[in-house]
Amino acid sequence: MRARALAVWGTGSGVGKSFLTAGLLRHFRRLGLRAAPFKAQNMSNHARVVAGGEMASAQWLQALAAGVPPDPRMNPVLVKPFGERGSQVVVLGQVDPRLSRLPWRERRPHLLAPVREALEGLLREYDLLVLEGAGSPVERNLWPDLPNLQAAAWADARALLVADVDQGGSLGALFGTWALLGEHRERLVGFVLNKFRGDLSLLEPAYGLLRGWTGVPVLGTLPLLPLDLPEEDGFRYRPRTGEGPKVAVLRYPHAANLDEFWPLSELARPLYARTPEEAEGADLLILPGSRLPARDLPWLRGFLPLIREHTQRGKPLLAVCGGAEMLSELLVDEEGVEERGVFPGLGLLPFRVRMAREKTVRRRRVRLEGLEGFWGRLNGLEAEGYEIHHGQGLPLLHQEGPLLATWLHGLLEDPAVQRALFGREARGLEAALEGLADAVEAHLDLGHLHRALGLVRGGGVALEGGPSSPDPPPPPGLVLLLGGAKSGKSRFAQRLAGPFATLIATAEARDEEMAERIARHRAERPPTWETLEEPRDLAGALRRARHPTVVVDCLTLWVANLLEGGLDPLAEAGRFLEAVRKSGKRVIAVSNEVGMGIVPAHPLARRYRDLLGQVNALLAEGAEEAYLLVAGRPLPLPPRRSG
Repeated sequence: MRARALAVWGTGSGVGKSFLTAGLLRHFRRLGLRAAPFKAQNMSNHARVVAGGEMASAQWLQALAAGVPPDPRMNPVLVKPFGERGSQVVVLGQVDPRLSRLPWRERRPHLLAPVREALEGLLREYDLLVLEGAGSPVERNLWPDLPNLQAAAWADARALLVADVDQGGSLGALFGTWALLGEHRERLVGFVLNKFRGDLSLLEPAYGLLRGWTGVPVLGTLPLLPLDLPEEDGFRYRPRTGEGPKVAVLRYPHAANLDEFWPLSELARPLYARTPEEAEGADLLILPGSRLPARDLPWLRGFLPLIREHTQRGKPLLAVCGGAEMLSELLVDEEGVEERGVFPGLGLLPFRVRMAREKTVRRRRVRLEGLEGFWGRLNGLEAEGYEIHHGQGLPLLHQEGPLLATWLHGLLEDPAVQRALFGREARGLEAALEGLADAVEAHLDLGHLHRALGLVRGGGVALEGGPSSPDPPPPPGLVLLLGGAKSGKSRFAQRLAGPFATLIATAEARDEEMAERIARHRAERPPTWETLEEPRDLAGALRRARHPTVVVDCLTLWVANLLEGGLDPLAEAGRFLEAVRKSGKRVIAVSNEVGMGIVPAHPLARRYRDLLGQVNALLAEGAEEAYLLVAGRPLPLPPRRSG
């Protein structure tokens, strides 16, 4: 079955398409869908090395958000600009020298086939693709537009249109883009406003205006999020001011791979220095990679007095890839791989660098040994990173006093390196991606998006045009989830169940607070789930369940309902266990662990607590698996003893 597709278009560059795409992919992953990113063509000097070559950092991050292996097909064309004189073209992970030499407009006929091939391959392998556009889809001078409109047409994608509120003019940008889309506007299912700060009530009247003008709803407004994630475009990156040492990253004109320094926003006080005055007083200087070291050398030469003073004081300096090349004695590029000529370096490293046509692109794991001073803290660690360079002639790792030079990108992304150098580690990309998905789910009307993508059919739960459950049958038996209130039981149950499950809900909306609680849980559920509301007869509901995976949420209310109805909870629990065994289904049951609190003062409350504890124990005895949820973390309980 061919995957569904969603295109994320923007009113311009830098409006947040990449992050919204990542947040949506993590959301779809939470639903249990096998989703993947795709960007037909990306222009960026920030790249990551993966199996098969290199790809843009943005799509690498989006693959992590989706929980799938990064694949160069997710970014089949990567254009790495050489300033204003040209660019290097990477096709399906590999540099294409012939295309790199062609003028911009002459490249397009050669790119259509690999882009289409990559897209069709991913559409066959995944349930859903999220296609990030490039710039704006209404640059009419560039039509037919490959990364926005052509890719969306090939994938038959629905589309979102995103605007940056923080830049101003978002209302006009959304309406103007919609107007210029012409016949392509039929793909639009919603607008998204991004990077908002302030009083939302001032912005909300725009929702009605846009709907009235265009017929397209606004799905919501995302706030300006304080998340430390690698940026696709280093020119736009403004690191947060945190606590810790001052770290100056020298921002030369052709700096590349700045995205690898994202942890500094949490671990230090980073700044991107364009003048020596900005970098003065830094505790750590960093010379990042460079797309054109020969052209960045004159700029960096103005920093030489600062660099000499910094290292003479014994302060650490990290030079990565192109940054290290510029500190060598000589750069030789006889064939014009990057810039033809021989260029004297700053002479702080006793090496000569020669540019080779063949590009080194590989991941590396290196054991750090023999380092001294500040960098001696790294001795004994094994760090993982990646090489991506044309230069030859430098060691992988070399120390000259307080200067550490390396080909290895990603050193500061390693948690062990962070702990050694800064005394703590950054939260990590997983935590930031979870926060991004939380924001997407909290602020956007995703139900409308699910319906537009065909994830919901009428009042039902099956993916349109497909089977009710494409996954293999789950192992049968009972899985019991215990924990306190708000311990993460329901969310963990959702993740165990996957995208296709039947929920047996035991709650009844007897008051306003409970009605709100039920509505909140309903909104958090995957749209592909079936819901059966049954306060007492779990065995009967289990027989009616359509899916091979069933979630019962929750037994706590079920026991209370049974007591209120004059039924015996222990007898009903035995009947439920027998029904689970006969059903052949995987049943995930959620229950509160109430026995670890204070003894209730009321006799009825004590009776209820004791009965629930006995029901939990009985079900745990009959369960194939049991977990105790504490602060959102599942702790597996030992299996029951046979005999």
